[in-house]
Amino acid sequence: MFIQSFEDEILEQSLSIFVKDMRAILNRKLRSIYLYGSAIHNDLSPGYGDLDFLVVIGEDLSQNEIEFLNKQRSNYRSSLLRRSVDRQIPNLYIDMLEGAFLTINMLSGEKGSGLWWGTKRESDWTENQLDLFTMHTIKEQSILLYGESHLDNIPSYSKEEFISFFKEYAKCMRKFGKGNSLHSVDWLLLASKFIAWWQEGVILSKSQAADWGHLHLSSGWKDNLKRCKELRKDPSMVTRLEYSEWLSNLEPAIIEASHDLDRVLETTIH
Repeated sequence: MFIQSFEDEILEQSLSIFVKDMRAILNRKLRSIYLYGSAIHNDLSPGYGDLDFLVVIGEDLSQNEIEFLNKQRSNYRSSLLRRSVDRQIPNLYIDMLEGAFLTINMLSGEKGSGLWWGTKRESDWTENQLDLFTMHTIKEQSILLYGESHLDNIPSYSKEEFISFFKEYAKCMRKFGKGNSLHSVDWLLLASKFIAWWQEGVILSKSQAADWGHLHLSSGWKDNLKRCKELRKDPSMVTRLEYSEWLSNLEPAIIEASHDLDRVLETTIH
């Protein structure tokens, strides 16, 4: 049964549909469904973010099940088109669903047959490709929507593993953080989120990370976080000249933030 209730009725209805459909497709293989990310912080941003989930299954997915799941996702995403021409269709969030279908063994690093619903496409997974911080977030700060918990199968990560992950992210910021696009703001939001976690041990949403960084960081790049949050909350503002020009000049702030992330790794996590 669906075991969680939310104040947001649209979110509740969307998740109820998702759980019902997963039970119908996966049947006895379905073990649990988790929600994590912005939705559990009341920070969901339609038009920008995703509705993040993890589905845990007891056995490998068959090719038929993968096809059924991907067809179901196609139906979810077509609802975004239908609502534009038919105002009677509820403005649900099911087209925002993004996440992984993993076996219990895949949670702990073993091989298996799973599935990833990504932003642009679906991918068959033979191993868990969720990053270390995402797995830590699911283990520490997710909501069980259905089934029994299997989070004990997610390993605990060492300080050295987190340092390696954050240093690699900082390198990616310097290599790929060129600004110009709407989602360029994620470089700064995630940098602030990672620094907040490293210094205070708290997992923040991206909007919360923007507020935290503006209050606690000292480097100049923090002054961009307010606009990052504004664009995340209202992506339509990206068409305004002041925001598009600001995005086109965001690269120096991203580089500065990457060096800040490197520096704070010398401090001790709480």
